Amino acid sequence: MKIIKSFRKTISMKVDEAWTLIVNAPLFVNKKKIDEFIEKNKEWIDKRKTEALSTIKKFTESEEYYFFWNTYKLIFDDKSENITFDGLNFYLNKKHKYIVKDKLLSFYKKEAKKYIHKRLSEIVSELWLEYNNLRITSAKTRWWSCTSKKNINFSFRLIMSPIKTIDYVITHELAHLKEMNHSKSFRDLNDNYFRKINHMDYKPHKKWLKDYGNKLMYL
Repeated sequence: MKIIKSFRKTISMKVDEAWTLIVNAPLFVNKKKIDEFIEKNKEWIDKRKTEALSTIKKFTESEEYYFFWNTYKLIFDDKSENITFDGLNFYLNKKHKYIVKDKLLSFYKKEAKKYIHKRLSEIVSELWLEYNNLRITSAKTRWWSCTSKKNINFSFRLIMSPIKTIDYVITHELAHLKEMNHSKSFRDLNDNYFRKINHMDYKPHKKWLKDYGNKLMYL
């Protein structure tokens, strides 16, 4: 567990990519209050620990991996020099069984770049917006980011999440091109963009990332 104190009003906590509990607390809060907060949220912490155990991968045959939030088994064969996908399973030549993790990483990055670039282009066209550059990153703590120069960055791990959740992340960043903050104006703009694309509220997809995002951290 790691406790970080700063100028804030409330206590919050999260589990980072290394499955360490991070507690953010106001400067004036003592350890007793923090311990009480942790005890009150013990069920949430236990749930996250269970998720941690379920995401530990050995990167061997027959393990399952996410792709657009569906799970598919990895099958060793005699021909696939890189990870291939046929809609039912992932395949890889068994001679690469000791570098499965590296091969999966390459596959996800390639597919993320291809899909997100295509989807981003579709959405900016529909919303009559513009961006400068797109970059696919390996970031674990930030799913996305953008700059004042209209450069947008997305983590390759998004390719493991549901399609509409990817849309939410894209519209979130596009809203930041006009509102570089998280004000009500930004939230209203994000909601407006997402509804134009998907005719629904974005909040369930924001919640999905909070609830299930850690499941995608096995790479």
